[in-house]
Order: sequence, then C-alpha cells, then structure tokens
Amino acid sequence: MEVVAESVAGIDVHQKQITVSVLLGRASQKPKKVSKRFGTTTSELKECGTWLLEQHVSLVLMESTGQYWRPVWQILGTFGFDQILCNPRIIKNIPGKKTDQKDSEWLAELARYGLVSASYVPPVDIQELRESTRLRKKITESMTATKNEIHNILQRSNIKLTSYVSDIFHGSGLKILNLLIDGVVINENTIARCMHGKMKSSPAQIEKALDGILTKNNRNLLMVNMSLIKSYDKAVEDLNSIIDVQLEKFSDLYCRLQGIPGISTRSAQIIIAEIGADVSPFPDAHHLASWAGLCPGNYESAGIKHGSSILHGNKYLKSALVTAAMGAKKSNNSYLQDFFWRLNSRMGAQKAIVAVAHKMLKIVYSMIESEKNYQEYKNDQRLESLIAKV
Repeated sequence: MEVVAESVAGIDVHQKQITVSVLLGRASQKPKKVSKRFGTTTSELKECGTWLLEQHVSLVLMESTGQYWRPVWQILGTFGFDQILCNPRIIKNIPGKKTDQKDSEWLAELARYGLVSASYVPPVDIQELRESTRLRKKITESMTATKNEIHNILQRSNIKLTSYVSDIFHGSGLKILNLLIDGVVINENTIARCMHGKMKSSPAQIEKALDGILTKNNRNLLMVNMSLIKSYDKAVEDLNSIIDVQLEKFSDLYCRLQGIPGISTRSAQIIIAEIGADVSPFPDAHHLASWAGLCPGNYESAGIKHGSSILHGNKYLKSALVTAAMGAKKSNNSYLQDFFWRLNSRMGAQKAIVAVAHKMLKIVYSMIESEKNYQEYKNDQRLESLIAKV
C-alpha cells in the first residue's frame, strides 16, 4: 500500500481521556510508534496539541464518538493540523483483543495509508443552526408522544371526544378538553359555548362522547401532560425565533429553496442546517445523495445483482426530503409530480417517493452550486422532454 502521510496521529476519544498514537517515518521505512494519554480538559487538550507539534505530526485522524470528539477537534484545530473525522461504523478494527492504544494505532495506520474517507464537518455557523433544528425535532417528537398519552388516557376512560372532534389541542377541541380537566359540569349548554359554528357534530353528540369514567388520577395525569404540551409549545416558539436569526445570513438560499415544489419553510431550514450553503465538500450530487442515505446500496454476488435498500445516511436530511417529496407529488403541473407518477406505475409508491427525494436533493445541489433559482418546466416543455427521452 502507498503511504500518503509520513507523520500521522490516531486519537481514540472517550469522555475522560484520549489515547494518541503517532506513526513517524518515511514511506520506505517501518514507522516509529509513540503513544501517550491525555485528559479531556481544555488545558490537557492544549498540552496534547503541543506534544503533537513536537512530534512533527501533520495529519490527525479521530472517530466521531458521540459529542466527545467536538472539543478535541476544535482545540487541536487551532494548532494547524490537517484533521480527519471518520465514522466509527466503517473503521472497525480486526477482531481480537481490544484496547484504547490498539484502537488509536489502528486509526493512525488508516491515516498513514489513506484508507478512510473524511466525514463532513460543517462550519461553526451551520453547526449551530443544525443543533437548533435537531433540538426542535426532538422537542416536537416529545410533544407528539405526550399528545398520544393524552389520547390513551381518554380512551381508557371511555371518553370518545376524538371521534367527533378532529383536533383536541386547539380551538374548540381544547376548550372542551379543559372542561373535563377542570371538572366543570358538562351539559349541552356548556359544550355549545365552546363550539364554533363550523363543527359538524352537535352538542348532544359530544355530550354522549364525554360520558365516560374519568378518575381523579387520570384527571391529574391530563393536567400534567397538558402542562408539558404548553412548555413544549413555548420551547418550539423560542427555537423558531433562534433559527430565524441564524438563517439571516442564508436568507437568499432559504428563499430559493422554497421555490422547489414540496419544500416548505421547515424543510428548507433543515436542508440548510444539514448541508450548509457550500456543497464543495461533496464532489458531486451522487456523493451528497449517498451521504444523505438516498442512494440504493450495491449488492452483487456470483455476477448477479440483487436488490438493496437505501443506506443509513443522515436521518434528519433524509426524513426532511422524503416529507418534501410527499408534498411534491401533490403539487399540480410540476415536473416532480410527473416524475413520481411515471415511477409509481413500475416500482410502487414507496420507492417512487424515495426516488423523488433523491431527485430533489440533486436539484438542491445544483441550486447551491450554481446559485440559481429553481425553474419549473411548462407543460409543453415537459412533454417535449418526455418525447426526447423516448
């Protein structure tokens, strides 16, 4: 194997300490191994950087272990090293005795021979935007779980409010739910005062639906869960304000992305947070699609190619694009809608949605690279394109 770097370091990162192994030597010689351990406080990491400079290290490789790698990356980056962050899933050591030193030596070997590709580490402003959007997603998922718990409480109390009211967390549905929580005497008059004129159900129907057995404990649980939802709503509102400020420097790209059919404001926010405003770290759109997990894997054995599912990839970007693809298939007179229905007839809806998401990601790559707007084909232009392909 060809040596690509003659002075490299591999770092095995943990919460309390890091193990650093350095390989030094010319390509024609067996490298000299030097290992040392450091703590993970700021002063100790700076001491590690100074020691690496003394060893004349030019390239540092570490794996992305949780969040522990981030301070190591930031502090060592100030010393001017070329750094590579890699996915632990693709650099597993050979089976056998496992120690921190052997892991760090293995990382150094991979760096010396250039056997590992670098993970994408975005700029600081994109990292901060990414942290905000990901936290919002976690809070939204927690809110959904809390709402499901409220539905469970109502069902086990034989209260069938959701059979007549589509949304019990806003508007009239919330007012009626509060009647239950507050222990108000429920009759047609009290229910009618909570209802707006467009509701299809009558007060009499809702009164029957509320005729269940709500115990004191279940009422208390409803109060606790409703207070959680209020706190989640406030947290999401605060995060939206933070995200709006963080997006100001990317306002042009943010607006242009929303010109693609199916991409909402939230989808555009997630796309910028995960990819950034510069696609140069990805050689082409196919590399970006593979990183996002929207490319099918390759599986060939004995000369026969077998079907393979899409890769793991970036789950935040992938889910945002799949959601956008589901919206794009409903956008009338659009190229993406035509693309979905052409594929749907031969591969099914699920695979067609993923293919549309893949297509949208390629469009996003092209828009960021060229700094141009999305331009929709007119009906006659799409027809000419289809005829040309046939």
